[in-house]
Amino acid sequence: MKLPRKRTVHEIDKRLLVEPSMTPEDWADYREGWKLFNEYKFWHAHESWEQVWKRRPEESRIFFQGIIQLAAAYHLLLVKKRYGGMMRNFEKAEEKLKLFPDRFLRVDVAYLLDSLRQARVEAKRLGPSRLDQFQIELIPSTSLRPR
Repeated sequence: MKLPRKRTVHEIDKRLLVEPSMTPEDWADYREGWKLFNEYKFWHAHESWEQVWKRRPEESRIFFQGIIQLAAAYHLLLVKKRYGGMMRNFEKAEEKLKLFPDRFLRVDVAYLLDSLRQARVEAKRLGPSRLDQFQIELIPSTSLRPR
């Protein structure tokens, strides 16, 4: 299966950022990703969402890139302790997620963005050498809301 070309935020037609019609397989992987994210299994959440992202052809697939990058940022923060990569992933995730309404695909995007910004401020305050002191409470726990 040939993947659609990755697009930058500036190439996206924002009028087309609507909730996709997800298949049962998409929903299963999407829900599993959030379950893993809430268990701090960020790499596995990333992998689960990547399966959905690969199957989605529409503009709104950039949402999946955003949450994948968010999970990657937290993985780099807690597991790899890579400051630069973490900060770049936070920035890329924010750039994509802020394109979407406060609620998208049953997730509180505004809450994710607020948590991401707080995490970035805290990581910057700590700097590369003290990431082990990061306040884990700043990592959001997200549940899918019913429609």
